[in-house]
Amino acid sequence: MTPEQSNTERQSTCRADATDTEVDADCIRRRLQSQSARIEQREVKEALSKLEACGDLTDEQRRTVRLLGRILTWRLTIAPEMALKQSSPGDRATARTVARLFNISLENQSDSDCKQS
Repeated sequence: MTPEQSNTERQSTCRADATDTEVDADCIRRRLQSQSARIEQREVKEALSKLEACGDLTDEQRRTVRLLGRILTWRLTIAPEMALKQSSPGDRATARTVARLFNISLENQSDSDCKQS
């Protein structure tokens, strides 16, 4: 994965059969990606709007703002994503810790971010 890839490009699905007591690391990772993609889009849109209110932006400046948003999002989420990806199947502590740090719900793991492909 590179910072140039958007979070939506990196998304895929995760297990739908996880129980309330079973924390699915893949599902938490997908939710982290989904959540960070939404935040990235919202913040880039707001930044572009504020900058355009001060004057016209060139296409290059818009691309730079979008790239900065992608890079910041990637840098902030790559470590927890990799920890989740590399965690062992029975390692619930890592998934719970990431979920807690990023305010990701552990409930309803059958939603769209956690459907089995």
